[in-house]
Amino acid sequence: MEEKSMLKSAFVLTFGNITSRLLGLIYVFPFAWLVGQEGQALYSYAYVPYVIFIDLATLGIPLGISKFVSIYNAQNDYKTSYNVFKKATNMMFIIGVIMFIIMFILSKPIAYKVLGGEEQLINNVNDVTLVIRVISTALIIVPSIALLRGFFQGFKYTYPTALSQIVEQIVRVLFILVSAYVIIKVLKLNYTTAITYSVLAATIAAIVAYVLLRVYLVKFLSKYQPMIDSTVETNTKSYMELFKELFKYAIPIALFGVVTSLYTLIDTLTFNEAYMKQNALNSEIIYGTYAFEINKLIMIPVSLGIGLGVSIIVYISESFTKKNYSMINKQIYKAFQTCSFIIIPIVITMMLFSNALYSFLFNVDNFYGPKILLSYAPVAIILCFNHIVNAIMQGINKPKILFISMTLGISLKYLYNVEFVSRYGYNGAILATSIGLLVTMVINLAVISRVIKLEHVFLVRRLLTIFALNIGIGLVLYLFNFIILRINVNYYSRFSCFLFLAINTLIYLSIYLTSSYFTGLLDIILGYTFKPKKFLHVIRNKFVTNNI
Repeated sequence: MEEKSMLKSAFVLTFGNITSRLLGLIYVFPFAWLVGQEGQALYSYAYVPYVIFIDLATLGIPLGISKFVSIYNAQNDYKTSYNVFKKATNMMFIIGVIMFIIMFILSKPIAYKVLGGEEQLINNVNDVTLVIRVISTALIIVPSIALLRGFFQGFKYTYPTALSQIVEQIVRVLFILVSAYVIIKVLKLNYTTAITYSVLAATIAAIVAYVLLRVYLVKFLSKYQPMIDSTVETNTKSYMELFKELFKYAIPIALFGVVTSLYTLIDTLTFNEAYMKQNALNSEIIYGTYAFEINKLIMIPVSLGIGLGVSIIVYISESFTKKNYSMINKQIYKAFQTCSFIIIPIVITMMLFSNALYSFLFNVDNFYGPKILLSYAPVAIILCFNHIVNAIMQGINKPKILFISMTLGISLKYLYNVEFVSRYGYNGAILATSIGLLVTMVINLAVISRVIKLEHVFLVRRLLTIFALNIGIGLVLYLFNFIILRINVNYYSRFSCFLFLAINTLIYLSIYLTSSYFTGLLDIILGYTFKPKKFLHVIRNKFVTNNI
């Protein structure tokens, strides 16, 4: 029951996260056609620092408050968790205002840095400064949203978080697309003006999400307020001590978020500088493709790891508090197996058909797009696993070691990024990121194995089975498409690319699910014996018999 509850919670959060990211990907295509790689680069110059400031402004509160609430709820002390939430509301608003002021002031120095110290490449310092200042206004409201989402997740009430993410993204995407289209196609203004309005969408969408979450809070309290009021407060700690405890959970999570975002920030701050060492004149075109188009695409499967990580931390915290190590092992197995089973075929498909996928989604004339996608896709697996491993470290109360391992990883990225990019181009940035993430993950897995006696041999064997199955299917499809049949895809036709991708995806999925069924892998992932006849019988009764 605990496993099913964890997976249900993970599914809701992951559904919200992936749907939100899919919406975030949908707008990328028309947006890219409207503003070009130069506009995408300008957008990223504002958005990447903004993400860092969000991590600093929220202070890890979403997962921190959810862990705090779940621990006190496990002790049936609902009053303490709710009172701390109320006190934290004003604090998060003040933090948001402070972070907005800091980002606004630092906008010009950041602009100079991302342009490699130059006044102008394709974009200029004044334009970069303006878009950074516009997007910084969202920081005033975002910390309050984070607090509300964390509070709901602590009660294992994940629907408000998922729904608010989806609504926030819908509002943001619509505002971006409508404003960009009107400015460029109707008013005939330049892409810089379009980007300025596009980054303003973050603030407008945040306001809508905040209002929605407050509505859910009122409904939630009408149901749970009697339970909270009737709770006998068991703790004898002052609010200062309680906040100290909250930040004990939140700060490591905040550092985790900041350090993770630093990988992208290092690329943003050093990419043009490193490419200028090659005397390259098209660094902003490559950066726009790498940081905006491909990164958006890669983050869709990574959402699964994020969703599993967000949900697993509450359950592992509870199990660790009760010293139920066997349950933690089961939760870890389930998270890794589910993640691998879903994400690996997506990554293999991205790599096999990178030309068709990029040509269908973006611009076939961009030489760099398919090549960057081919190199970057495997990093999605590392990122997913990293999110899960880091969540486990937080759940077993090893924040210091987590911070050390993450600092070591980001230090390696920082030390080698400029050198690698100047030598190997965008592949150097991908290589530096991979090295940093892998070092962090290996250290953390060693600690987890020691603390909870993780049966890693069993887990590795299961993951290798999933990897081997997918690599085998990938090789078969590669041989049939490009060696035996030598299919000549017209990459200039989106319909041709779509047809090619759809057919191969259906073939891959059919082989994958059939192989998983006959090897018993599907039963392990689902947690019960899958019987096709019973499944078809249920479907027939539900959709056929009921309609007669």
